[in-house]
Amino acid sequence: MAAQPLAERRKVTVTTPAFEGRTIPCPLCAGTDLTCVSQVDRHGGRLKTDMCRGCGHVFTNPQPTQDELDAYYGQNYRADYKKVTTPKLKHVYRAGLRAMERLDRLQAHVKPDAMVLDVGAGGGEFVYLLTRMGYSAKGLEPNEGYAAHARAAYDIDIAIGTIEGNLPESGTWDVITLHHVLEHLADPIRVLRSLAAGLVERGRIIVEVPNAEARYHAPKRRFHFAHLHTFSADGLHLAAAKAGMRVTDLITQPHTGHLNAVIVADDSVTASASSDTAARIGAFLTKESGLKDHLTPRPYRRLWANVKRPVREGMALRRLGSPGSAKQVLESLYAPVIATQQPNSESV
Repeated sequence: MAAQPLAERRKVTVTTPAFEGRTIPCPLCAGTDLTCVSQVDRHGGRLKTDMCRGCGHVFTNPQPTQDELDAYYGQNYRADYKKVTTPKLKHVYRAGLRAMERLDRLQAHVKPDAMVLDVGAGGGEFVYLLTRMGYSAKGLEPNEGYAAHARAAYDIDIAIGTIEGNLPESGTWDVITLHHVLEHLADPIRVLRSLAAGLVERGRIIVEVPNAEARYHAPKRRFHFAHLHTFSADGLHLAAAKAGMRVTDLITQPHTGHLNAVIVADDSVTASASSDTAARIGAFLTKESGLKDHLTPRPYRRLWANVKRPVREGMALRRLGSPGSAKQVLESLYAPVIATQQPNSESV
């Protein structure tokens, strides 16, 4: 498959779509005692976000229907985030760095010949790294432009579609990864339960999500259409338990504060919600006002980082030899990892 012509990779502008949606109880504990914590999205558009007073889960309410979500993710999501229909070289470089971080996390938990399914594979950078490291890896990506790019650029196995329409066969995968995917799903508990059935015995799901109690984003930029859920650490434990699973390893990522969890099947775990979690998260969201945020170093560090990033990435690409294609970017970036790191043969 030929790569998409540059003329078709022009910048695009996609606005947050209008949707009818449906009003729902708490997706984690089914509670109906809800309080509104925001009425706007990060662009200033109308988007109502509720918090459950029973468990503290924060979620868009009303939520888009599945048909509305499928249309958005199939055609517009990547353009809405990146303003392009296929990744630029700087996006490939950026995603390649994240892929190497994810490899470190994965290697600590799987055997060398593991079969890995990467759900929400994006431009395919992580799947490509896994294949170059000797893993049997496949990706699933709902966005047609990014999935087609991954196939053409790296000759890797990327299926196009949603999780709901592409559930794995039972007992197939050693690891299923969902990096910044779970927060996009209408029914995260049902999906976790379905994905768990696709794991081999002692298989693992590795999940990374934004953190409801992180200060990475400004308060007014916390909520937006694509994120139906904003998880806390307690919320991840609750969602896993409701799905018949257990969180075995949970870390907070440096810099961003994102939550990264390793989850395994365990029907013995008791799912319990706590109003203490709701009180803590509610207090956090209330005190994190825009004015208070501007009186901290956070927005100025973020602004400076955004100013520096294009220069830093441009210099990094030149150090890699000014590659002319996405594959050349990743080959140059991954070369030291492939040469010096091998999957840990003592991993379980």
